[in-house]
Amino acid sequence: MKKSFTLVLTFFFVSNSFTFAQSLEETLSYLSSDAAKSYVAPIVNGFGSNLNSGWFAYPPDAVKLGFTLRVRVMGNGTFFSTDEETFSTSGTFRYNSAQADAILANSGINPFSPDYQAARAELLSNEWTVSFSGPTIIGSKDEYLNVRFTGATLGGQQIAAYEEVIQDVNGYLDGLTLLPSANIQLTLGTVYGTNVVLRWFPSIDIQDLGKFTFYGFGLIHNTNVWFKKPLPVDLSVGGYYQNLKVGDIFESSATQFGVYASKTFGGIFAVTPYVGLSTESSTTTVSYDYNYDTPAGPQTVNVGFDLDGNNSVAFTAGLSLKLVILNLNVDYKAAKTGTITAGLSFGIL
Repeated sequence: MKKSFTLVLTFFFVSNSFTFAQSLEETLSYLSSDAAKSYVAPIVNGFGSNLNSGWFAYPPDAVKLGFTLRVRVMGNGTFFSTDEETFSTSGTFRYNSAQADAILANSGINPFSPDYQAARAELLSNEWTVSFSGPTIIGSKDEYLNVRFTGATLGGQQIAAYEEVIQDVNGYLDGLTLLPSANIQLTLGTVYGTNVVLRWFPSIDIQDLGKFTFYGFGLIHNTNVWFKKPLPVDLSVGGYYQNLKVGDIFESSATQFGVYASKTFGGIFAVTPYVGLSTESSTTTVSYDYNYDTPAGPQTVNVGFDLDGNNSVAFTAGLSLKLVILNLNVDYKAAKTGTITAGLSFGIL
């Protein structure tokens, strides 16, 4: 990574080591929805994968009635590939006054002619289909958004194709390779081999974004409770839901359903390897104000859209180490967007 940040008990760009020339909302204000969807896609995928990771670390006791109380502090990290640092797409875009003047100047239109004003008014009155290319939100801060106008006949004048470089839109997170998150998880049980799992994180303010909050809950059930002769491994099933909100820009919800096989070796000192196969989904709502110009003057409209995370099926492999009341676990989730998880828990299991 090109910038340092604290992984445990921090999230996203919580650290003051990130210094931004402007807020993310200001950056998004220069983007139409078509460009913004591609620009924020890596972070949306990261949100979803982090939320749907780390729920399972050990099975519930296979008993009809027992007592389980555990508190777990956990950190996740979702990996980004270099392919996610740039994007190329097409869509609609509205130009501001300075951009319209640059397009007309490129075609040699006399700014004092009536044709100029007619062409300028038409440019500012309409949405235009353009091509976008440049860095995503995790791309390089030294790369900028390119918007290519394909040309048109405006005000009776033939306007040539023109490529605009928008320096207010660059790689906001400057080559970020790992999206961190952290949470506190409480496990309660056990009733008929079932534990309730709750997640939360204290509300904090993120520089240039606003307040960050999230919560989650789920159930994990050990099917061995129903067998007179237990299976050679603990076979558990679980379902989970989580919600995350970052300022007024991002709100994500995620669900996961999984089957987990684990085997515990030992007692007071124990080792539990585990694997899991899960289906997951996530949706992030993105909302921001988009600024553009019209012949009547500057305009601002609120843009909102939903993006789905790219993970659907995932395979997880991990290991838990128990030392009396302490438990340390590490696992990796293999999916389109992979995530590593580490947790430290204590309590009665």
